[in-house]
Amino acid sequence: MGNFLLFLTNLAFPFAALGVLLGFVFSPRRRVLKTLKQELKERFALEDPSAVPQGALWVHCASVGEVKSVSGLLKELKKFYKKELLVTTSTAAGKAEAEKNPDIAKALLAPLDFYPNVRRFLRMTRPHRLFVVEREIWPNMIAAAEKEHIPVILLNARISRKSTQAYQYVRPLFQMLFSRISLACMQDEDGAKRYESLGLPAQCIAVCGNVKYDTLSDKPAKLKEAKALIKKLGWDKSPVLVCGSTHPLEEELILKAAPAWAQQGIKVIFAPRHLERREEIQAALKKQPLAYAMLSDKKLPKNCMLLCADTMGFLQSLYACGDLAFVGGSIAPRGAHNLLEPAILGKTVLFGKSFHNTPDTAHALLSRGGGVLVAESNFQQTVSRLFKEPAVLENMAAKARQTALSFKGATQKIMEAVNNYERKSA
Repeated sequence: MGNFLLFLTNLAFPFAALGVLLGFVFSPRRRVLKTLKQELKERFALEDPSAVPQGALWVHCASVGEVKSVSGLLKELKKFYKKELLVTTSTAAGKAEAEKNPDIAKALLAPLDFYPNVRRFLRMTRPHRLFVVEREIWPNMIAAAEKEHIPVILLNARISRKSTQAYQYVRPLFQMLFSRISLACMQDEDGAKRYESLGLPAQCIAVCGNVKYDTLSDKPAKLKEAKALIKKLGWDKSPVLVCGSTHPLEEELILKAAPAWAQQGIKVIFAPRHLERREEIQAALKKQPLAYAMLSDKKLPKNCMLLCADTMGFLQSLYACGDLAFVGGSIAPRGAHNLLEPAILGKTVLFGKSFHNTPDTAHALLSRGGGVLVAESNFQQTVSRLFKEPAVLENMAAKARQTALSFKGATQKIMEAVNNYERKSA
């Protein structure tokens, strides 16, 4: 039954591909794609074989975030296997990120998941192993690799409850696919149980944690510049709240609460998640009563109380300079962004109840006393209260850092699982 469902997906592929092509033709963004010819070559596995490493470790990632999160792991895999790295990604942005990594020999866009297409890619590259990162489960990629006798290993694997429920409708397909996986290094126990319910053999599963937490650093790259900025603003002796990766709802709350915080002397930095909203944000800032600055403008008015950090690459350094942190996408229903970025720096972390993207870290911060749950109704009051209790805030900050440190070590655990697998397979 699983093979029949796989056959049906390939039967439907030409129609799906035609739909994508038509969507591109009529898209207003079609003019921005200047590399269509090269993209088609890569998507259809028509790359010159001499330009692609043979017998490498094939690592497939979704996009930028996944490429970044496994950077340390890639270095370890390269060292362990003594093989070159061939990385494919689902997006052009992911490919661009992979090309920046000196450990990667070649970065390509992933071949479209059509069996003859993937098989052509495999026969062109002859990879030693296929490593699939997080939740990039492409049926033909896995099936074709197994047919070519290439072991498939899942790295930093995860799966949501919603996806698991959806996959149950075609369980025979995933049962067939997962029976062909040699090793699955899972982020957590919940994900392991979900994969097992879909047919992944328990003996192939190793729960290793999330490698993205191994990339957490308590030495931000632009800390010196951030400290100079705080001093230039005259905020070095003031309480500072840093709100990271904010969305519109959260920015509304910040601007509404800012006058009350200003009466306590609290200064506020917020870094929008999407910088293309810069004009919209500046318009909102003009309507509120406090003096503000946009980081990109380099203008720092006197008595400035609000700073919009609308420049890439500064958030971690700004977290380090603040006294209290709020992580966005959590009051706004986006599932929350990385809660441990400020925690590793020893900052108490505020966040809303929408944290389904990071439930493990959210629950850990709350249970260990390093985080505080906030909502629209109490956001202003919670910030004010915590700044009135510096000893409590300091104690919570220490617990936040301890929590962040406890999440490190996934890379080492994954390498131990890979080592055990290779030893048993030898």
